[in-house]
Amino acid sequence: MDNKESKQTPQQENAQTPENFASELEDIRKNLKKRASDTTTLKILFYTGLAVLLFGFIYTNQTLQRAQHRNLESHIRLLQGQVNHTLIMLEKKLHEEILALDEKLSGTSSASFNERIQNMNQALDQLEPQSTSMGILIEKVQRNANELAQIVEAENQKEVAP
Repeated sequence: MDNKESKQTPQQENAQTPENFASELEDIRKNLKKRASDTTTLKILFYTGLAVLLFGFIYTNQTLQRAQHRNLESHIRLLQGQVNHTLIMLEKKLHEEILALDEKLSGTSSASFNERIQNMNQALDQLEPQSTSMGILIEKVQRNANELAQIVEAENQKEVAP
């Protein structure tokens, strides 16, 4: 019996081997097809996810840039308004101080002020500059004095008109 079993076992193994090979090959073929299908599905999911992430990043980046741009524009407008307001207040204050000083000195505003500016310019003309930088400063003072006189005269005409 032992001989029969031992003889039958190798023969049975040999007889089952081609069937086993065929079934194993079929299983392997099915597994390969399934894995190929799974791999394709995973690739599709990966690339779809990557595309969605990229689109989301670009959209978010553009949205943030637009919001920052609007925020900067509003801050610039606010700062410009504050600067304009400050400059107007300084101009009014300077004008009031000039008028107050002029009234303290002579009692009249535009005629005496213009006369004083002219007298100052004449005195500056009589100075002989000792260097080119002093000459430049004298010319600058004369120009600024003339501009100030024109501004005061224009303001006085505005006040007289109403």
